[in-house]
Amino acid sequence: MEIRIMKRRWKIFFAVGVFLILMAASLMVTMHVLPRNEVEAYKKLLRDKGEKLEISAVLPPPAAPEDNSANAVEDAFRMFGSGFENIPRAMQMVAPGKAMIGWRQPDARSDDFTNSWDAFGAAVEANRPAVELLHQVLQRPKLDFQLDYKKGVGILLPHLSPLKRSAQKLDAAAIYELHNGDIGAAATNILTMLALVHKNAPEGLLISHLVRTAMATIAVAPTWELLQATNVTDAQLVALQKGWEQMDFLSDAENAFVLERACTSVTIQESRNSHKGFIETFGLGWSDIPEDFAKGPRLAIAEIMWRSSWSYTAELHTLKNTQVILETIRTMETNRSQFYKADYDAMLSRLSLLGFTSRGEAFFSALKIPDFRGGFENWGMSPVIRKTLQIETARRVVITAIALKRFQLKHGQWPETLAELAPEFFQTAPLDPYDGKPLKYRPNADGTFLLYSVGEDGVDDGGDFSPVKPSPLGSLHWNWQHARDWVWPQPALPEEVQKFYEHPRK
Repeated sequence: MEIRIMKRRWKIFFAVGVFLILMAASLMVTMHVLPRNEVEAYKKLLRDKGEKLEISAVLPPPAAPEDNSANAVEDAFRMFGSGFENIPRAMQMVAPGKAMIGWRQPDARSDDFTNSWDAFGAAVEANRPAVELLHQVLQRPKLDFQLDYKKGVGILLPHLSPLKRSAQKLDAAAIYELHNGDIGAAATNILTMLALVHKNAPEGLLISHLVRTAMATIAVAPTWELLQATNVTDAQLVALQKGWEQMDFLSDAENAFVLERACTSVTIQESRNSHKGFIETFGLGWSDIPEDFAKGPRLAIAEIMWRSSWSYTAELHTLKNTQVILETIRTMETNRSQFYKADYDAMLSRLSLLGFTSRGEAFFSALKIPDFRGGFENWGMSPVIRKTLQIETARRVVITAIALKRFQLKHGQWPETLAELAPEFFQTAPLDPYDGKPLKYRPNADGTFLLYSVGEDGVDDGGDFSPVKPSPLGSLHWNWQHARDWVWPQPALPEEVQKFYEHPRK
């Protein structure tokens, strides 16, 4: 009898063991093998399309020392020192469609400082040796900070903050030179800002791309200020126009996404391959005693799940997201006359359909196991395209405004249509990325003109600068995203400037 009972128990134990082995095998296939195979299959699909996924295949070629201005630029960084830059108001909007000319004001002031021009000039002169070093970027074709891209997203980027500050220093110097009537020196400073952006474009990281778009945005204001000068020459305007024309933010964005994809894959793979890689990627460490003792085991389970399964899901999600964005950018680059807003909206729709798979998600959520895939869910990608379209639109408006100024210098009046500017002042009138049609323009009876983009809503409101919905006046800016149309400002009248000073926006 006892032998029969023992045999029955052994059969039960054997059955349970087989069941557990089968369950473990099923979990292994479901949680590890399938997502790994999905990643490899998708990578093969991308490679078959000609996509380059490895860092070694997408690295920008290093610049030869004789072609590279990075040493001079970094020397300038060290000379600038620390602290915030005082930049006088430039292209300051004081009324809808109207901006004050900063260099014509009786003093150098902004929202947080007021200074005499002489005192402000002393600060500019103190920075002149560093600014002159920055000018060397105009003499050499490359600006290569020789980054170690193989570190993935852990790459060190100490140059980005001072690079942006250099644009602010050049902005301040340009406004001061305009105040002194030295248009040539002001133009050189603006051209240096644009060269810092253009010649650093091969540095293909998203954060680098965003810094460059921010620097180009800074350069818009002193460009507008220079266009208000009466002693500017056509040669100076030609150089400035070429400076803006040479930049290609769509191509810049494509390069950034290609290299960022490779760097992110390296980081995910390193976090998958070792405990050290995992804690370095997510900034974790088991030496810290958790307040809740259960957090330790939960984090350990999370690491196991990440390294065995979730990292593949995150990598696949990142690859698919990036591919959607790259296909959108390439469509924009190929069809430059296309309605970019339609492409952007279609991209957002496609991205919304992508998401993580839910294998075991409910189970681990119930146990409060942290899911580290969230760090790669949004990846901040679509806002980069939005900012790219914003600065690309601004670039086209600026080029058109420069061409209009050149026409006015030659003919003593504004053209009736933008078509009159071609082919002498540009090949064809720039198109508005938000509706695919030429930028809107008409001369006004008072000797000014109206130039605008329809803005992010894609609707032509006839040059209406008012916001789509009620908003604080402090948000006023010529290409403010909530404005109905993005109106290139005309110089404010003295009474409009006086009213601004008497009733400043808060």
